[in-house]
Amino acid sequence: MDRLEKIAATAQVCALILGNMETGDFALLPLTGEPLSRPYLEHVFRSPRRLRICGVAGLVNGCPCTVLSEPLEDEDIRGLEVLFAEYCEDIIGRVGGTLKAVLATPADDSIAWCERLYWLPDTRD
Repeated sequence: MDRLEKIAATAQVCALILGNMETGDFALLPLTGEPLSRPYLEHVFRSPRRLRICGVAGLVNGCPCTVLSEPLEDEDIRGLEVLFAEYCEDIIGRVGGTLKAVLATPADDSIAWCERLYWLPDTRD
């Protein structure tokens, strides 16, 4: 299972990131909730926006996780952050919950911490 599939399988809230790198046009395709119909998916991928899969974003145990298939510009990443935050608020608002991000790792949570560390990109060349 690759990192994209791992987030999609374990996230409480998850969305597929679609984008057109040439135009800077991005959208989120919900993976949380109702299954998407085949006609809807065909419409999305055949639209004039020419969107393709760029990655996945999700909340795994309250921690935001994103895997991208290729590097994005800083302004595109900031836009996706806002888009995903709005998406999470909408999903959580529909179920009547609250959004609580876990930013600190407890000392006894070493296995989960190591897994999150493993997901970080390796910047060594």
